Amino acid sequence: MITHRFPMAFPPDRYGRQHGQVFGGLVMLFFLLMAGGDPSVLANDIPLRSEGQIAQHAKAAWEQGTLELALGILEQGIQDHPQALALHQLRGDMLATSRRTEAALESYDTVLERIPAALDVRWAKWSVLVRSGQVEDAVAELQRIAAIDPQNPLIHLRLARELRKLDRLEESFEAYKNAVALGPDMLNWRLAMARARFDILDYEGAERDVHFVLDRVQAGSPLHLSARNLLTVFFGSTERGRRFAPVMTPDVSPQQLRDWSMIRAEGYRLFEAGRFREAEPVYRELLRLNPMDPLAGRHLSLILMGLGRCKDALAVSQTGSDFDPTDEEHTTTAFRMGQCMVELERWEDAYIQFKTLYDATLEFERSTKEVQLPSGTRVLNKATIMQWLDRVRPHVLEFAQQVEAEAAANAASAKPAAPAISSEAELAAKAVEALKPQNTLDAAASLVGRDADFAWFRFVIPAKKVMRDDSPTGAHDFIPLDPGISFPGNQQDIYLVFSLVTASYDEVPLAARCFKETAELAGVQAAVAQDRLIMSTNDQSGYFVLPRPATGWPAGLYRCGLFAGEETSAYTQVDEVRFRIIEPTRPS
Repeated sequence: MITHRFPMAFPPDRYGRQHGQVFGGLVMLFFLLMAGGDPSVLANDIPLRSEGQIAQHAKAAWEQGTLELALGILEQGIQDHPQALALHQLRGDMLATSRRTEAALESYDTVLERIPAALDVRWAKWSVLVRSGQVEDAVAELQRIAAIDPQNPLIHLRLARELRKLDRLEESFEAYKNAVALGPDMLNWRLAMARARFDILDYEGAERDVHFVLDRVQAGSPLHLSARNLLTVFFGSTERGRRFAPVMTPDVSPQQLRDWSMIRAEGYRLFEAGRFREAEPVYRELLRLNPMDPLAGRHLSLILMGLGRCKDALAVSQTGSDFDPTDEEHTTTAFRMGQCMVELERWEDAYIQFKTLYDATLEFERSTKEVQLPSGTRVLNKATIMQWLDRVRPHVLEFAQQVEAEAAANAASAKPAAPAISSEAELAAKAVEALKPQNTLDAAASLVGRDADFAWFRFVIPAKKVMRDDSPTGAHDFIPLDPGISFPGNQQDIYLVFSLVTASYDEVPLAARCFKETAELAGVQAAVAQDRLIMSTNDQSGYFVLPRPATGWPAGLYRCGLFAGEETSAYTQVDEVRFRIIEPTRPS
């Protein structure tokens, strides 16, 4: 059952209590009574001798929502113990949860100057950089983490994806190579590396990697289908890789081509980071240099919608009369165009927009009813489109009736094609196949090898805890505490804290399903952990809770598929994130 998740400072335990609430409250009450009710006395007059005592009391104040009191305790403690790096780290954590980004980074750097290999501090710093949109600095920090922990393959995988978003394709390929070298049996990673080879124009190497996978997987398995689909991209499409010179206007000058190439990655970086005000002028310049760039046009439209400028967004958008229902960038833009038309009360235009989307989705369903779609194919949700049509129809009742009557007349005049005659055995086999439950692992292969620049999540950060930060405007962010991608086997809950690229336009169901990652995606496997939530209108930040399995977290690598919509399948998967469980090192 999908339910709203109500945000709070710390997530509750199963009985609804705040973590640390009871114990922290008693500690605070005791000291406040001793101090005569003046909170400032706690920071100044109560003697706190050890670093542990200082940290304990500061945390108690923090968990009760008295951040300034907690910081006061730490400031005094740092004065008394200037070499207490744990207090500097705790101060950084507290500042990171209250939008004091630069001060938090300074605290973390104080620790890292003394202990450069402190991985937990580096992950915390990386998290702050990611959340504040400092993408280049975040990637640089991730590279330092990879140098400190070079045997962790998931760091290299994450680094490869982040570098790819910045169009640093050659560096991304090297990171994929490192990940595959550390996990040679992880064949889906090798497919992602094949895609990276293809994009830097190493066509022979890309084909060789795909055949390496095909030689080792069972025919018909999800990974086999993904590998075959990737070969189709290499040899059966017009795509030539991202480093191939793109199509420009016929009269483009060499200087225009150079200028366009130089700012394209910067524009996409700003778009991915949700920094729309900075991205707008970059995308307008991209379109000036190359008016034939359809991706830049769609991104600019989404940027303007994200800035709340629907009228301007519609001025640069294309109509939804001719598009591929499986083209996620195009359909997302077309759908949000319809929402903008509703906002501007352009009811007839909105009705035509949603009707066109609905008809195209129905036609795609009819034309592919007997076709095995490639793994990863996603289409618009017709039920959601119908909801918007129902919302618009009362405003244009006569117009809608006229449009629907004309469509019915056209359908009646058209001669339907004679249906193919199937034998009774074939019909029975199809009926039995339709009743089988979907193989949940099909979704695990849906993103393998795809050149997917995900449009849903700006970031997803695994963490041990989460805290909510409320701004004076009423907006809130969920902030990961103790972030990273490695967790001990005795870890209770794991949180996947995320931010959407844009605030949700409507109530959006999201889901996460996590599996042990194995060499080949085959067979039916139950999810190790999963969670569902609904993003309310205008929400942009949230988190999934992955509770510890009853038998504990087995050591190994885990892959979580992230899904949008009521169903979790290959067609609704929008992103993925990985973490690992490691056994604690026992003293010899």
